[in-house]
Order: sequence, then structure tokens, then C-alpha cells
Amino acid sequence: MPRVTANLVEWKDDKGYGFARQPGGTERIFVHVKAFDSNGPRPKKGDELELDIVAGRNGKPAAENVKVLGAEEVAQQLPFHLVTAIMLFLLAQIVVILGRAPIDILVVYAVMGGLSIYLYSRDKQAALFGWWRIRESTLLTVDFFGGIIGGLLAQHRYRHKKSKASYQVRTLIIVGVHAALLAALGSGLLSVNTLSSVMTLFAGN
Repeated sequence: MPRVTANLVEWKDDKGYGFARQPGGTERIFVHVKAFDSNGPRPKKGDELELDIVAGRNGKPAAENVKVLGAEEVAQQLPFHLVTAIMLFLLAQIVVILGRAPIDILVVYAVMGGLSIYLYSRDKQAALFGWWRIRESTLLTVDFFGGIIGGLLAQHRYRHKKSKASYQVRTLIIVGVHAALLAALGSGLLSVNTLSSVMTLFAGN
């Protein structure tokens, strides 16, 4: 069947699926997130799509090889979450190289980042299969206490939480806090002992 255009009339981002409809048509076409190009933008309601229609569950129409029209320019942009994660990691390395902090700080970022990636992947699976979800406060707390690099990588890799504006604002705040702390350590305005005391205070609260 030739490729057709359709509008994404419904999209459940937390579930990773939605429905499209051809212009002037009445039949809904099932669209799963896996049918999109993984390097493309996250789909959203109202997008104009180009797709192949195949027989889905119970013979109902489903989409394959889905492309968001007009998204070429967006897709070519550097992925913000990936770039930010790399910049934070490089900043942490510079702080260690300058002797402003022990290598333990990189270990903390690695361990907590790994935990964050695991939690995001589990929450993404939970969203797709209807399992018990991980609280956003838990994800953000792990990110705050050193998991932010892994959290950013997970948001990019699993396309999770990226379209939720309120969550992204809190993520940006955590990024800003870590960037400021690392910059302060690197410039000598903040010592590791002082930072440890501050983090202990936050953990106690």
C-alpha cells in the first residue's frame, strides 16, 4: 500500500501510543512510538505524519515507518539532554584534573547515574505496560544527589519525561545546581568539605 499522510489526533506520551486519522477519514490508525524513527522528535498531538498502513491487532489499521512531516530541521539539532550530560561530565573531570576535588566525585556521578538510568528505564517500562510507576520525586531526588548525568542520558535514550514541561523545569534546576557547584569547585570558591556539609544537610532534610 502506498504511503499516506495522516494527522496524529490522539497521543498518550506516557503509554507510548496514540491514533492518527487521514484527512477526511473516519477510521483511526493505531500508532506506536516504536514505529517512529528513534532519531526523530517526540511525537505530539496535532503532528502531520507520513506512514504505511498495515494490519494490526484484530485486523485493525496500524502504522509503520512513521515520519513526522516538517521535522527534518528539528531532528538535525543537537540533542539537548545528551549534550548537557556530556558537558556536566566534562566539567566534573576538569574539577578533578585541577585538583579541586578527589576522583571520588566521578565515582559518585557514575554510581548514582547508573541508578538513575535503571530507575528511568523501569519507569518507562511501567508506563508502557501499566505497572506500578516510580514517583517523579524519587527520580528527581536521585538526580539531585549525583544521578543527573545518568538521568539526562536516560531521558534522551528512553524518550522519557522529555515532553512534560514541569518535569523538565525541575530537571533544568538540578542541572543548574550541579553546574554551579562544579564551577564553584573548579574556581576555588567552594571546597569539597563545604560541599559535603551542604549535601549532608539536604539529605538530612
